[in-house]
Amino acid sequence: MTFRLHREVSVGMLLILCYARPGLTEDYFDPAALELSSSAQERADLRYFSEQGGQMPGTWAVTIELNGHEEGTETLTFVAVNGDLQPELSVDLLAKLGVNVGVVPAFSRLHKGETFTRIGDFIPAAKVKYDFSQQRLALSIPQAAMKNRSRGYVPSSQWDDGITAGFIDYNLTGATAHRQSGDGTSAYLSLRNGINIGPWRLRNTSSLNYSETGGSRWQSQSSWLSRDLRGLKSQLRVGDAWTPGEIFDSVGFRGLQVATSESMLPDSQRGYAPTVRGVAHSFARVSVSQHGYVIYETWVAAGPFVINDLFPGAQSGDLEVTITESDGTKRTFTQPYSAIPFMLREGRFKYSVSVGRYHSGESDVHNPNFVETTFFYGLPGQMTLYGGGRGADNYQAIALGLGRSFGEFGSIGIDDTLAKSRLPDGDKALGQAWRLQYQKDFTSTGTAFSLASYRYATRNFYEFGELNQADDSQLRRNNRRSRSQLTMTQSLGDMGSLSVSAWMQDYWHTAGEDKTIHLGWYTSWRGVTVGLGYYYTDSAVTRDPERTVSFNVNIPLGKWLPDSSVSYFFNQSNRGIATQQVSLNGTALADRSLSYNLQQGLSGGGQQQSTSLGVQYSGGYGNASVGYDQSGGTRNISLGLSGGVLATRYGVTFSQPLSDTVALLRVPGAKNVSPEGFSSIHTDSRGYAVIPSVSAYRKNTLTLNTETLSENADVEQSGRIVIPTSGAVVLADYKTHIGYRVLFSLRYKGAPLPFGATAGVIENPGSEGMVADGGEAYLSGVPERGTLRVRWNKNGMKIVCQAPFTLSAAHTAPGIATLSLDCQ
Repeated sequence: MTFRLHREVSVGMLLILCYARPGLTEDYFDPAALELSSSAQERADLRYFSEQGGQMPGTWAVTIELNGHEEGTETLTFVAVNGDLQPELSVDLLAKLGVNVGVVPAFSRLHKGETFTRIGDFIPAAKVKYDFSQQRLALSIPQAAMKNRSRGYVPSSQWDDGITAGFIDYNLTGATAHRQSGDGTSAYLSLRNGINIGPWRLRNTSSLNYSETGGSRWQSQSSWLSRDLRGLKSQLRVGDAWTPGEIFDSVGFRGLQVATSESMLPDSQRGYAPTVRGVAHSFARVSVSQHGYVIYETWVAAGPFVINDLFPGAQSGDLEVTITESDGTKRTFTQPYSAIPFMLREGRFKYSVSVGRYHSGESDVHNPNFVETTFFYGLPGQMTLYGGGRGADNYQAIALGLGRSFGEFGSIGIDDTLAKSRLPDGDKALGQAWRLQYQKDFTSTGTAFSLASYRYATRNFYEFGELNQADDSQLRRNNRRSRSQLTMTQSLGDMGSLSVSAWMQDYWHTAGEDKTIHLGWYTSWRGVTVGLGYYYTDSAVTRDPERTVSFNVNIPLGKWLPDSSVSYFFNQSNRGIATQQVSLNGTALADRSLSYNLQQGLSGGGQQQSTSLGVQYSGGYGNASVGYDQSGGTRNISLGLSGGVLATRYGVTFSQPLSDTVALLRVPGAKNVSPEGFSSIHTDSRGYAVIPSVSAYRKNTLTLNTETLSENADVEQSGRIVIPTSGAVVLADYKTHIGYRVLFSLRYKGAPLPFGATAGVIENPGSEGMVADGGEAYLSGVPERGTLRVRWNKNGMKIVCQAPFTLSAAHTAPGIATLSLDCQ
């Protein structure tokens, strides 16, 4: 008795395939036990399929797994060795995977470029196993034969400098204001441009500012050429650059810089950018400047705002935050920004050398040539010695410091800087500055000191940057005395968390202090979030402090309106400004690519009403936003566009805003295919898409969502691993089969083709399959016209036949087509 699935399959065959006899360590299948539906059908040589995971010899793209860790994809040739299928390996491949080939004497028997199959003959106890169904090659190599690697280590030989490419990353914002006094229009365009050739990176940042009153102003902010120095774990940069801000103040210059690139090291600290918090009293424009350049600009609604996606050019240097309200009034405060103390492990060395001319975005400044060097060295006893020197014709400084880790009590750094300055009037000043820095997370109490520092300077101590940007009177008036900075969070368990950030600075010759203080309490319960904040800002110049208390609550509405929430906000300042606001926020569309915001507010004791509406769309080719705000007699309409344009030898591809390091997906002929984790990104009509951000010097696994493939598209492997260098445009190339899916019924000399024969389309070498029962072969990626070639072995002889075919309109309908052919 037989079961019918599509063809007859005998019960005996099913039992053989499904039954495993106790005591056997491996499954075995005897090809002779096959009972075919047609007695006329022969069998090809199937001995390679007699064991589980068997496969015919050939060249295959496989994912390599070494000691349980995925290492990437390689194309390897598999050959038959004493009846077993083995991969051809090479010494270069094993070295690339991290094998310490220098300690394996047996490798000396091989000539350069020579391959081998049985790895156990060279490295005792080493094993290899290939899973054909998953296309994975698992290597097991004893640790004694491996190089000593840190956690997260990726050998530099696997780093990819990427392909030749040019790109533009743009951000355009504009607004039109309608007031009783007259209308006004303003716009801001930020551009980050680049060209990649091999390891070289050419970059430029520019901006265009426009207003009806001030006209347009184009500014090329910085241009530079850089590349990695892999052997030194460093980076070379020529052109506009910034000195590190870990010891001296960070200044912009034009020249040459060579510095350690910590991102090349495994599990190193990747740096940080400050979070800017503030309160807008109305629909307002928020601009962030650093060293005289506007590095960020956005529009915010009334209420508290948080900016946590800054991309500062310099590693330190205070940020000037300007809030321009809808009525034109401006408020400015300072957000401190400096590097966190960094302790090095024993024996590690970090350095920087900068040579060039001082360069600032401001006019009427001095531009002396200078040299700066800094170093950090890890000493025994959990200590780090650091220091440096800076020299120019009007400034000489030397610094020396020591950092010490105290384990559970945190790390402390203390340093002293001695500086000699020649003032603009020719007088000389000698000053000294001491600095104490502290950093620690107390897990047991939930207390985190992100940064706590204190600096004291004598009366005649000046920084290099301020010396070049001021005249005598201004320099003495702004001669700083002390500066304190604290950023801390405290967990309160179920009660939420407490956040404290404070910055204070006083002067030798100016009364008053610069102060910025924020106290906040935040908690959540069943999705409802509540926040209470206190903001204090003051300036030694104006000496008119502003104090603001704010309260906000956010309630999700998912049960009634999916992916949405309603919030209430209230703030009261000491200047009599009171604001209340209710808003509705949410997302729409299947991939949540559309977000919206509707707000209604009251201010001035209910005397003034405001309404605002904003919509933003995040698409595969960029982002677009539109907003409307009405407050009193003022109406504002704002527009925004942001995205990227990438040009390579494969053409031009549009994308979402680009980060420093990106990946180009190449899925030829497969349109509207999305990568997993990026629902709003999809391939264009050519089959190309850009992943706007990948991690440099790290393994990035980019996997296609195969459910988004069209009926006539298949990929051999849906996942690719890329390991880019900094600033690279890496290619994730997927092999596709574009065409129809066809179930062929094949006959040879009047009988079904032999079971186990290999069938493939000559015009599409990647479209191959095995002939099954009844001479049937399923192939994907089949063109409308072509020639089918079938190969098999019989009695030790290779036999090949061919059959031309043409698919009719009926065959090309959606689904799987069927076609009968006689092979000649």
